[in-house]
Amino acid sequence: MSSNRRKAFPGPSGDDGLGFDFKVGSGKRPMMFEGKATRGDGGQIELGESEVRAAQQHAGNERWRLLVVTSVLDPERVDIHMLPNPFGKQGRGRYREEGGALRFSYRL
Repeated sequence: MSSNRRKAFPGPSGDDGLGFDFKVGSGKRPMMFEGKATRGDGGQIELGESEVRAAQQHAGNERWRLLVVTSVLDPERVDIHMLPNPFGKQGRGRYREEGGALRFSYRL
């Protein structure tokens, strides 16, 4: 679904504003996966604005998940982990917010 799709698939260029990289299944209940990669053993990820919005939108149905690829540059150690939605019931207690910026709009 993301613009990275054009590296492997012909057709539409993809949309990075959806909040996920892959959609599996069709109809009313497809699964959505956001992919993240790390050079090491993992432990920390960063979600962009559209990813947070999509994860929050799907927190109640558990259809939005994370796919984390660890040790991505080491073929001997590379591994893929499916993690639950940080905002969903299965994600509670599994994540710790590490801080970062929040952006607000306001009117004067």
